[in-house]
Amino acid sequence: MNTADQNHDKDGQRTLKVLLVEDDPMVLEIHDTVVSSVPGFTVVGHARDGRTALDMIPKLNPDIIILDVYMPGRDGIDVFKEIRSLDTPVDVIMVTAAEDSSTVVASRRLGAFDYIIKPFRFERLRASLESYRAAQRSRSRGRICQDDIDRAWHVRNPGHAEEPELPKGIQKPTLDALSECLMNRADEEFSTEQIALELGISRITVSK
Repeated sequence: MNTADQNHDKDGQRTLKVLLVEDDPMVLEIHDTVVSSVPGFTVVGHARDGRTALDMIPKLNPDIIILDVYMPGRDGIDVFKEIRSLDTPVDVIMVTAAEDSSTVVASRRLGAFDYIIKPFRFERLRASLESYRAAQRSRSRGRICQDDIDRAWHVRNPGHAEEPELPKGIQKPTLDALSECLMNRADEEFSTEQIALELGISRITVSK
């Protein structure tokens, strides 16, 4: 595979680099499997403790870190605080068994993109990554609308009507990405196959 292929997905979008920080080797492998199954993402490194993660960040320049709280040496919140002091811009998704309100609030104040409590369904992490990918594409356009912000910060606009129940097998981030794609192509002719390839989802999902 050439360098361009490594840095971009099949639709020409930049591949987002993920650093996994988790002390349990089995959970680490699960995270790797889930992340690697989501189009547009690639795992660039594993760290079993916070110190190793902090050393790896300047070398790998990840876009996003999946970070545990309970780790040997330095806990995840302490590591998160140091991440924020680095020059390298990076986002964080907390995936942890920590469910006390102080840890959740601290993560939010530090700017965590999402907070997922273990044990969790794999679809929950996939949905978070898909939402992050959609947010990154919005950033790349240079201008961000209120709906982009609401999606990224998991806020429902109070001015919107109650959202209808989604079709079976369709998740909100996927629907948001599809809606954005269709709006951007409002004046074009296209097939479901073309949209499926562009978004990295199945043609059946697009048809739904």
